[in-house]
Amino acid sequence: MRITIKIRHASRKFAESIAKSVSPDNLKAPPNVIVKTRAKGKTTTSIVKCERLETFITTIDDLLLCMDAAQKTLEEVKSDRRT
Repeated sequence: MRITIKIRHASRKFAESIAKSVSPDNLKAPPNVIVKTRAKGKTTTSIVKCERLETFITTIDDLLLCMDAAQKTLEEVKSDRRT
């Protein structure tokens, strides 16, 4: 199974920061799971490949949760700098 997930962000810097924040997931994936995330412009593109359905779904869920946490952190830091 394979999925490509593209997410458009507010800025190029946000996309780059989010891609970097989930890059450890690329390295720590089990041997039968491939996760690659990169940024281009304002978009992050993640590719997930896996053989087992349960692992595939869990990996995608984990990736999206990590990206969401990174996005919320960046937004909070950005709003704190304004005050």
